[in-house]
Amino acid sequence: MRRFFVGFLAGSAATVVLAIGGLVWIGHALAVTDPLVQSDVIVAISGDTGPRVRAAVDLWRRGYARTILFSGAALDPESVSSAELMKREAVALGVPEDRILVEPDSVTTDQNADLVARLMTEQGLRSAILVTSPYHQKRASLHFARAFERYGLTFRNRPANDPDWDRDLWWLNERSRQLTLVELVKIAAESFGGRLRPAALVAAP
Repeated sequence: MRRFFVGFLAGSAATVVLAIGGLVWIGHALAVTDPLVQSDVIVAISGDTGPRVRAAVDLWRRGYARTILFSGAALDPESVSSAELMKREAVALGVPEDRILVEPDSVTTDQNADLVARLMTEQGLRSAILVTSPYHQKRASLHFARAFERYGLTFRNRPANDPDWDRDLWWLNERSRQLTLVELVKIAAESFGGRLRPAALVAAP
């Protein structure tokens, strides 16, 4: 009996460790991060006007690019775009207006990717650092990989530091669990729906 009890405890502990390891792996898989290199532009896509803007401005201050590009339409059609609001916050943080580009029309992540790629091409910009929330970084990277491939552009991933989502402990917080589940469902749905090609899924960093 004692041997059975010890074995049961050991098996249960191993199951818990494997489960936690799987949850942590999901967090790191979503918050994909690449080594930083000097790039033409820092691209931050809308979704908040806090961590993503601060991350983009921090990269700009550290000299990783001379220009920041904010992308995203207005939540309210009667108001200014989310990208414009992000620009205003960056200006308040010390970035000159002439070092900021705005893409104000994209509503979805795939539109972010396509319209940013078009604008970068028009501006003669070939490489980017992509900034978004860590739970959104993987899906964004898949869309940007597809769009940038069409235009011959390159990018590196750099998630913002979001105080509401931790790649190791996201599963302990209800809000973080909801955000993570939504991203996983969207990745699956957009992949099967053809909006994310299998090639992009394989090639994305």
